[in-house]
Amino acid sequence: MRFIEAELNRCVGESTAARDLLARLDGTSFAVHVEGVGLTVALHAEGDRLRLDDDATAATATLRATPFDLLRLLDAEGVSGVKRTHAELKGDLQVAERYAQLLKLARPDLEDEAAKWVGDVPAHALGEMLRGVGSWLKRAGEALRMNTTEFLQEESRALPASLEAQAFYGDVDRLRDDVERAAVRLARLERQR
Repeated sequence: MRFIEAELNRCVGESTAARDLLARLDGTSFAVHVEGVGLTVALHAEGDRLRLDDDATAATATLRATPFDLLRLLDAEGVSGVKRTHAELKGDLQVAERYAQLLKLARPDLEDEAAKWVGDVPAHALGEMLRGVGSWLKRAGEALRMNTTEFLQEESRALPASLEAQAFYGDVDRLRDDVERAAVRLARLERQR
């Protein structure tokens, strides 16, 4: 954990925007609980440094998420991406948003880091390969999701089609409104007695 802390502080130190953001976070902390793994990591802003440990007891903001939700949040713009996952965010949301921005600013450029070890050209080729693999995985995941949805809705009929579900929810809303109107009428009739 000390290596990650040192790398984060190095990356924050190389970015003026990250240093300014860290100064605004001074005295706050952000905890991440990884569900199913039993891992807790807390980031503490202390002056011009970030400290990492597993002490999440008085965290200003806390995120609980599965490893898959955390992977989805890597591409999200700030904490608004939490809504599209099963992750749970508690505490000061503005602090959580600032930590999300800070972590994006402090994310090392892996291609630059690899270039220090193997040179620019091989590092760029490696970066291109990794971007290609990431793009393929994203497309494959989307295709799997679409195929699974189609199978469950059309082939096995285990789930209703989207239009059927929308019609059902519309009927439920109309029924709820009708019941509320009937209750109001009934209450009015009882008062007239």
